[in-house]
Amino acid sequence: MTSWLALALAGGLGAMARYLVSYALPVPYGTLAVNVSGAFALGLLGDNFVLGTGFVGAYTTFSTWMLETDRLSRNAAIFNIMGSLVLGLAAAGLGITFRGAG
Repeated sequence: MTSWLALALAGGLGAMARYLVSYALPVPYGTLAVNVSGAFALGLLGDNFVLGTGFVGAYTTFSTWMLETDRLSRNAAIFNIMGSLVLGLAAAGLGITFRGAG
């Protein structure tokens, strides 16, 4: 039961953090910042289930990313998709590197 409560608390904190970050920046940069920093955090956390699934799972967003991409012009949408993928993979790799260095 304790792990379920920890997961719920981590998810709630992740959702609040996402709200604060994503609304501090204009669309689509808030979502980009959330997803890239979330990819870094997930790489850094490794297999920590509570923080990875709870916090990062609630913090990051695929559906908002796709909704915002749909609303952008064609060129901006392509940039949003490619930029998110490249930056996200780089951030995850950086997180894994930092985890291994510690």
